[in-house]
Amino acid sequence: MKICGLFFTLVLLVFGCTNPKTKPQPPNVNWTSFDEPPLYSECPQEDVTLNWACFAKSLQKRLDKKLATESKVLMSTADTLFITLKVDTIGKVSIVDYSQMKSAHMSSELVAALTTVIDALPLFHPAFKTNLEVPVEAQWTLPVAIHR
Repeated sequence: MKICGLFFTLVLLVFGCTNPKTKPQPPNVNWTSFDEPPLYSECPQEDVTLNWACFAKSLQKRLDKKLATESKVLMSTADTLFITLKVDTIGKVSIVDYSQMKSAHMSSELVAALTTVIDALPLFHPAFKTNLEVPVEAQWTLPVAIHR
């Protein structure tokens, strides 16, 4: 009886150790067409393209208004500024990076005006990764025309 129990235990150990264990699949973190991008709360459009266009116009108007009130010369000529923005998981917008199309040096007054305008924006509805059911950070680059 002891030999039968020992044999049975050894068989269980052999089969238990040789069966491959299934590894859990990591979740898909790549952006898909089913995921929800961040939406600008002041633009009522649910269509993402219309919402982005509305946001770009709103940002351009706010920046133009801010630059019109500045008494200092910010740039000598018109230029395009590329702003990389990030919307975090609670919908707060922040500047990640910025660069100019032309090689002219960007003034600190322009950077301050841009930061003031971005900080005054209302919260976005954050991006949402649908397969994980969690809000995620989103980042994109937006061209803005600087008129002076």
